[in-house]
Amino acid sequence: MEDIKWIFFDIGYTLVDETAVWAQRCREQAQTDEARALGLSAEQIYAEIVQASQNYLPQYRTVVRKFGFSHPAPYRHALEKLYDEAPGVLQTLSEAFCLGVIANQTDGLSERLRAWGIAEYFSLVVSSWDHKIMKPDVRLFTIALEQAGCAPQQAVMVGDRLDNDIEPAKKTGMKTVWCKQGFGALQSPRSAESVPDYQIESLADLPRLFYT
Repeated sequence: MEDIKWIFFDIGYTLVDETAVWAQRCREQAQTDEARALGLSAEQIYAEIVQASQNYLPQYRTVVRKFGFSHPAPYRHALEKLYDEAPGVLQTLSEAFCLGVIANQTDGLSERLRAWGIAEYFSLVVSSWDHKIMKPDVRLFTIALEQAGCAPQQAVMVGDRLDNDIEPAKKTGMKTVWCKQGFGALQSPRSAESVPDYQIESLADLPRLFYT
């Protein structure tokens, strides 16, 4: 990729493995009185999340609405795990590019980045919590580009979801890399705008796109 100045990253299933989070969330939801009354197992709830992802729908909110859960199980950040290769990849890329974050996250993202030991690599962090805008709203991407002082053609978005990351980034004119990890890896492009410019099987494959 030529003339790239900024590389933006999603967080969940891009830099951070959420596998344990979602397994626990499904277990806790299955243990609620509402889920038991419906005869729902953790495996069935997980399958509903997978289907929502494949259908380009919000993952947990879709499940909550479908079954009418009044007490959704919490998302437990403590169970998130930074992918082993993330620090090395970020360090390598930060030597030649400015790095940023564009992510749907709850409050405290900057603190979590510091706890994972990767905050130093990011010059800019744009979170849905801070701006009260959630991906796939293109405004979150526009805000990031404006704050970076970067033209869309000089930026790349790296994310796991075609709906939340690839489509809106392409609408702004950014280059895109689909990191096929987590639920997003189960999606299929639904239009020209959801076809990524590049795709990788894991975060470890990312540097080769910029250093070949």
